[in-house]
Amino acid sequence: MAHLLNIWPSVRASLLNTDRILLLFDYDGTLTPIVARPEDALLPEETRQRLASLALQPRCIAGIVSGRSIADLSVLADVPGLIHAGNHGMEIRGPGMNFIHPGAVAARDTLDRVRNTLADALAHVPGVIVEHKGLTLTVHFRATPQPLAAEVGDVVTATAGPYVESGQLRLTRGKMVVEVRPAIQWDKGKAIKKIHRHSREGGNLEDSLLPVYFGDDRTDEDGFRMVQKMGGIAVFVGDSRQGTVALHQLDSPGEVSETMRLLLEEL
Repeated sequence: MAHLLNIWPSVRASLLNTDRILLLFDYDGTLTPIVARPEDALLPEETRQRLASLALQPRCIAGIVSGRSIADLSVLADVPGLIHAGNHGMEIRGPGMNFIHPGAVAARDTLDRVRNTLADALAHVPGVIVEHKGLTLTVHFRATPQPLAAEVGDVVTATAGPYVESGQLRLTRGKMVVEVRPAIQWDKGKAIKKIHRHSREGGNLEDSLLPVYFGDDRTDEDGFRMVQKMGGIAVFVGDSRQGTVALHQLDSPGEVSETMRLLLEEL
């Protein structure tokens, strides 16, 4: 796995060899450092300015593909012209796009029931946040004492279990979070493919459109696979010793922002 900044000349060649660039980022851990409370993950001002500049470039289509809701992203990353794909791409909003996956909408009542049960069952555990994001649930336990972390996972598994077994919901795990999602065939990779197709249809179909995706967690692996399948560039943000399918790596959100600066020099 090559460090992206160490091979910038070859990356630069790929950027110059395409008509347009589809530049997509995860949010938490990619544009901002991971924090204990989701509401504290604020976009650094320098990163915000660079993201806004990229979104205005004629050769660039920029967006965020996150586990957060669109309502959350529209506040935290309120950047004109940016595509927001929330709830792992189950909802997408941007120039000419307004998509909500129908299967996710159908699962709302079930998610409401699970959320209420989890809130009661985990009320005694310090540091737990049960976040209802409209189309998915996320149970955060980064601030929970380590001896209790396993209990949180067990409670979520037991509560969602009947719905998982009946094929209504599924569980995914990330960095000190457990997510409860509708059991539909949808992920960040499929969302990126949809955004890519829409972006091509919105321009000259004969133009090449290079997808580039930056992410840091397990849920980003589907995005990495899809981008590389389309001949694009996938960039894992974090420790290079961590397993990932991405062929490129950066150490931190700070290096992601530095990459934005370099991209602006090329566009």
